[in-house]
Order: sequence, then C-alpha cells, then structure tokens
Amino acid sequence: MAKRPSKKAGSQTKSELTMDQLLTKTQELMDDNNYELAFKTAVQAIELDETNTRALLLASIIQLESGDIEPAINCLLRCVEISPDRGFEKYMYLGQFTVELASVNYYQCGINALQLDLNDVPSDSEHARVLKRKMAEAYVAMTEIYLTDCCFESDAEAKCEEFLRLGAEIDPECPEVYQTMASVRLSQNQPENARECVTKSMSLWANKDQNDPTQIPSYENRLALVRLLLELDDKDGALNVMERLQKEDDESVDLWYLYGWTYYLQGEEAEANGGDKIEMFASAWECFNQAIKLATLQEFENDGLVDHARELVALIGTVLPSTNGDLDDAADAQEVDWENISSGDEDDEMTG
Repeated sequence: MAKRPSKKAGSQTKSELTMDQLLTKTQELMDDNNYELAFKTAVQAIELDETNTRALLLASIIQLESGDIEPAINCLLRCVEISPDRGFEKYMYLGQFTVELASVNYYQCGINALQLDLNDVPSDSEHARVLKRKMAEAYVAMTEIYLTDCCFESDAEAKCEEFLRLGAEIDPECPEVYQTMASVRLSQNQPENARECVTKSMSLWANKDQNDPTQIPSYENRLALVRLLLELDDKDGALNVMERLQKEDDESVDLWYLYGWTYYLQGEEAEANGGDKIEMFASAWECFNQAIKLATLQEFENDGLVDHARELVALIGTVLPSTNGDLDDAADAQEVDWENISSGDEDDEMTG
C-alpha cells in the first residue's frame, strides 16, 4: 500500500478547525466586509455546536448587515433561549430591530445583562467604563422610543425622565444622555433648558480628539445634534458641527440637505432684517443640489427629504436669476467649491 502523503503545516481543512478558530476567522472576514464567506464560516461553527451563542450572534449580525432581518432575529432569539441572563449584545440588536414596547423590553434585558457583567469587573477599570457607556446608550434608546413610537403612552413623559436620570447616574459623561434630554425639554416647550442640555452634551466631547471615534458621538448622532441646534435657532453652532462632519464624510445626503436648510434659514433671517438673502440662498441652492445628486447616486430612500430639497431648489430658482428654476441646467452650470462651502474657519473650536 502506498504511503499517504502527510499534511503540510497550516493545511487544516475546514472541518478540522476548532470553534475558537472558526469564530476568529468569521470575525476577521467580517472586518474585511467579506460577509458571504463570513456567514459560511459562522454556519460551520454552528454546525459544530448549535448552542454556541457567539457563533449564533455573529451569524445574526452578518444577516442584519445583509438585510436578512427575519432569520437574523430568529438567531438572536435562539441566543436568548440558550442564555437569557448573560450576553447583552443580542438584546441590543433585538431592541434595534423591533418596535415600541417590545423594543423597550429588549433594551431593559440588555441593561440587566450589562449589570451582571459590570458586577464582575473592577469598578474603576476601562472595561467598567465601556459597560457603563453601553448602559447609558441603552437608556437613551429607550427614551427615544417613548419620544416617538410610544409617545402616546400615558406614562411616556415619566418614562423619559426616569430613563435619562438612570443614564446620567450610570454614566455622567455620556453626551447622548444630555442631547436626548434636550429633545425631551424641547417637547416640553422648555427651550432654555434644552439649550443648557445641548451645551452640556457638547462640552463632553467638543475638545476631544475628533479623529478618535471612541471619544466622540457617532456621525448619525451628530447629524441629530445639527437638527436639534436648528430647532434651537443656533445656526452657527449647527454649521460648526457640520463642518466637522464634512471632513469625515462629504457624501452624506443628510449632511448636504442640512447645510442647505441652514443657509436657507439664514437667508430668510437676513431678508426679515432688511438684509440681502441672495448669498445665503445661493449657498443653500448649491447644497440642496449636492444632496439631490448624492441621493440619486446612492438610491437614497428618504424621499421626503429629497422632495423637500427639490421644492426648495425650485423656490430658490425663482429668486436667483442665474438658475431660472432649472435644476439640471443649474447644477451643470455651477462649479461648487465644496471644501469652502461651510462658514467659519475650519480650525475653529466647536462651540455649543
């Protein structure tokens, strides 16, 4: 009988990979955005052990990234069955992809699991700080549900106050807590208190390293801050935040829409004060056009925002003779200096 060739080092077959190796490989493939192969590897891990919650969680995350919501939720619910008390991540994802009170309940379960993790680590450790931030952000998410989907619940206002108090207690340095508190104060018709909350929120990160995503709120969160600042009639503050956002990602439809809306509001304000609105309207027109262009390229789904941008472009076109109200011709005719479209020196410190 012929001697079988020996396997070379590093030539393990997929079936010979250990659970840890499969999970590590899955995570590496996810980091490389190779979700198709990552999912296949996660499935291999599940086939090796159908009760491994880490494998199930990774599979669900991949499915969520791929838009396969229902099977992802099934994987997450399987994680809940296997380990109902530990493992907060599954509950946070379930909170994001469910609605109303069901979402609130999942976030609460996530907070409970986080508390168990927190009990196991030194209170002054970096790990404890990270866990506390996640708890505070979960309380923020629960508050936002009561501000929107559950706003007609009889205890909605009380729940908002309770969750924000708990969030501030667990992590007094969480900017999102105070930003959301500002939204609550606006809903209560308390604009001055809302401004104080925004100032507090921004003070917690304005002087941090803007290039370190662990030290500043997410891009989407800061877009929400821009909307909040505009509600508070702080257009200069909104422009400062957008200037920072533009440096990070200048292909955001929401960003250019908000730029346009801010300049449009400034133009209206100038006109009301007897000034010239043309310059501000011209800037608004350029930004709205950029938002529309990007929305077309990206197949942007928020039709209401794009429709509003188109309406304002048409309206501004009646004021600016050079545009003649023609969106396409005007967009082709103008060369926009996007680097300098925002107001203020780009090295200015962010202010509330």
